[in-house]
Amino acid sequence: MPNVAFVEPRFLNNELGTSGDDHPFADIRNGEAFLDLIYQTVTHSPAWPRTVLVFTFDEWGGFFDHVPPTNAPIPPADQAVGNDGLRGFRVPCLIVSPFARREYVSSVVFDHTSVLRMIEWRWRLAPLTVRDATANNLAEALDFNAPRRRAPQFLVPAGPFGVPCVSTAAAASVPDKWQILRAMANVYGWPLESP
Repeated sequence: MPNVAFVEPRFLNNELGTSGDDHPFADIRNGEAFLDLIYQTVTHSPAWPRTVLVFTFDEWGGFFDHVPPTNAPIPPADQAVGNDGLRGFRVPCLIVSPFARREYVSSVVFDHTSVLRMIEWRWRLAPLTVRDATANNLAEALDFNAPRRRAPQFLVPAGPFGVPCVSTAAAASVPDKWQILRAMANVYGWPLESP
């Protein structure tokens, strides 16, 4: 493995719900199985004792968040295209490492450039822009004084899970929200009255 690697799930067939990620209409168990595959691979690797694995999401899922997004400094090129520097809603981020604090939730404001800031700090690289130069370093959430070499292991079904959300004949048309809700109600046994 290189010193830094980015891994993404399989996004093919998102519209049918059979992709390997957590986007609608996908079966989120496929996304969880993907995360477990990465977790198992990294924690059983010879590089594990010196690894920081970061699981982060790029969207907040559309759910209400009581914490309003804050602003961050932005590079002039971003300003020129109209970016106001608003960070956006909070997203989940998990750190898996021998240096990760157990049962710990940080109250430090991190954003996606905090991962970049940690990479720059670790290899003494110059920041790319004012955004990562001013981001909080994700390494602040780590404890280098008490590494734990053994990673907990979990039993996660491998999948794949789910079936296509729509028939082949219906795949050409996008279902309306009531069709989607009815299908979900049938699968999960929810009572549902349409308008």
